[in-house]
Amino acid sequence: MLNKILNTFGTRLLSAMLNLLITILISQFLGPEGKGEQGIIIATIAYILVFVNLMGGSAIVYLVPRFPVSVIILPAYLWTVLTSILFYGFLQLSTLVSEGMIIHVCILSAISAFTTINSSVLIGKEKIAISNLVNFIQPLIITLLLIVFFFYLGKNTIESYIISLYISFSAGFIVSLIYLKRFTDKFELADISSYKTIISNLFRYGLLNQLAHIFQLLSFRMSYYWLEQTYSSAEVGIYSNGTSLVESIWLISRSICLVQYARIANSADLEYSQKLTLQLNWASLIISFIGLLFMVMLPSRFFIFLYGEGFGEVSSVIRALAPGVLFFNTALIIGHYFSGIGKYYVNTISSFAGLLFAVLFFRLLIPVYGITGAGWATTISHLITSLTVVWFFNRESKIKLKNSFPSMTDIKLIFSTLRVKK
Repeated sequence: MLNKILNTFGTRLLSAMLNLLITILISQFLGPEGKGEQGIIIATIAYILVFVNLMGGSAIVYLVPRFPVSVIILPAYLWTVLTSILFYGFLQLSTLVSEGMIIHVCILSAISAFTTINSSVLIGKEKIAISNLVNFIQPLIITLLLIVFFFYLGKNTIESYIISLYISFSAGFIVSLIYLKRFTDKFELADISSYKTIISNLFRYGLLNQLAHIFQLLSFRMSYYWLEQTYSSAEVGIYSNGTSLVESIWLISRSICLVQYARIANSADLEYSQKLTLQLNWASLIISFIGLLFMVMLPSRFFIFLYGEGFGEVSSVIRALAPGVLFFNTALIIGHYFSGIGKYYVNTISSFAGLLFAVLFFRLLIPVYGITGAGWATTISHLITSLTVVWFFNRESKIKLKNSFPSMTDIKLIFSTLRVKK
């Protein structure tokens, strides 16, 4: 179990470093406008994938041990194609993405979704390291290709980034397909009743898992489109860089959540689960606070050096977002407690509350304060989400805050749990 956790953490850390390098390359060579366009493209792909995962993602992981893989994959693939086509029509009617990029966004979303489906099957087969490898391939290839395009070929355009996405996404899909074939049975068509059953299960479990993610992603990234419509792509580029940097602090809490979720899901002792959740919450808050304190102290000239001219305001974005990012650690940790005991609706309600406040304050603050206003609005949204989760937790928990600090015995128990091989 510990090896799988360390492998996952290590892969996420390396991927985060590569994504930072990608951000730096695009910012340096394409400037705020180009970085803004890239941010819109990635945010739109992320939105499409959230809706694709209404019949995929975590639901596939849960269903793989219970149904033949071939029965699961076909409906998931077809749903991906249908969703991508529907979004193509929606984006044509909107102004969210420039017209020339719409077809690329939809095709790339489909390729990425196919890879996610295959990766989810591998996770369901407990091939965690292989799934991590598939996810690591994409940022690695993008980084290498951007270096070739920008440094050696002199093609400093957004089209170079799009080509890099196509090649990296396709490579990830091919590798996932090779391993899928190796670790699953031969693909065979099933009867109609089997497909009806799996579609029902995919949608039921997928909907429960994805609603909270949909509301969260809308709260996190709606500001990109708002900024572009109110100002320009340059503001989106600056804001997206600040966002990606400050949100990287969640790598800590998300890694903690992995251990916490597994432990709570296998425990019938609610009091123990509640105490463990509060202890991990304190640990996450303290570590994250230290990291955020370092980030907010970085001067504007550091970001100009890192990203290039025009990115000095990244420091203002980080300062506006930092309190909300700190608060949201609590939403992540306590939210995984509710996931561990099967109460997914708590995270959905909390995320929806955060979305409502995000929309309200985006409308009020962005036109007046620009990217700083977007940061303040997002911080308010994160705070509301966190307070809602805490309110639900306090309703059923009898543990007082002063009793939630971990003792040495508790720390030893957590580490002994990690060492158990499963």
